[in-house]
Amino acid sequence: MKCVSLVWLSQTDLTNLNAGEGEANFIDVKKYKRNGREYPYVSGQAMRYYLKEAIRRGLDDEYEYMCVPNDKGETCGDIKKCIGCDLFGFMTTIKKGTILPTHPEGHPGGAFTRVSPVKVAPAMGLLPFDDNAVVDFLTRRHRMAGGKMEGDIVNVEIGVNLYKGGIAIDIARVGGEERINEKERTVKIEYFLEEEERKKRISKVLEALRFLSNYSKQARLLTDFTPDIILIAFQDVYSHRLQKALTLSGGVINLERLEAVLSDVREYSPWIIGGVMPGVIEGEEEVIAKLEELGVGVKRTNEALTEAVEYLGRQNLE
Repeated sequence: MKCVSLVWLSQTDLTNLNAGEGEANFIDVKKYKRNGREYPYVSGQAMRYYLKEAIRRGLDDEYEYMCVPNDKGETCGDIKKCIGCDLFGFMTTIKKGTILPTHPEGHPGGAFTRVSPVKVAPAMGLLPFDDNAVVDFLTRRHRMAGGKMEGDIVNVEIGVNLYKGGIAIDIARVGGEERINEKERTVKIEYFLEEEERKKRISKVLEALRFLSNYSKQARLLTDFTPDIILIAFQDVYSHRLQKALTLSGGVINLERLEAVLSDVREYSPWIIGGVMPGVIEGEEEVIAKLEELGVGVKRTNEALTEAVEYLGRQNLE
């Protein structure tokens, strides 16, 4: 097994999940343009943060560790000990002589970078923003010198939408680091964790999708951003192809595209499962029928993620 690939759709209520640059009294929504129209999106950096915080909330504090970045944004860099540094990579500065699993003889010192085994896509809004949005306002109360209270009016863009998100987990690099054989000029991954511990860390990413939280503006714009429709593929080839499976055409999922992508992915995926939350999209019955026709089992989203974790636990990662 080389990769776990996931793509999903999530329907939101009125919210502002990821603000743009804005102005002093205007908080906008990050947007992209397609065919001259604006659509909202949530940046990949924000999605990684939501995912990491969901994993952090589920840790067993007695046995599991996930460091917090320092004031410079640097992390510990110990992938054997730290779940976050292992799964999401890092760029940090290591003192000369520091003993790490990757440098048992002592690190030479300087910059140290790890590429993230967990790849996260921006969440792309699929419905035009202007058709599904409104400008709300709030007041900021603050105390001036002398104890006088003042208030500022702030305008906030909020909207409802259907977002597409995605993750690809490079299984081969979880729990290990590349070692270059200078003599043979070859690269081999050296693992610092047992296979069962590697599978536990991968499972934490899958489990975290059920409990995504910590989005912006939630004190007064509470929303659920967990997957409503999801596809999960366990692949023998590292590929991002599954990310194109869920596209809209005329407001409904494009079944022709869905079939083409899944037919491709199935060639190197021994197991694919889908999850559907009722009432999220039009043509739901046709989508379920097409998935079943293609040999994809369809469950509720929570059941699909739970079964994916159970399937992973039975597999050999080598």
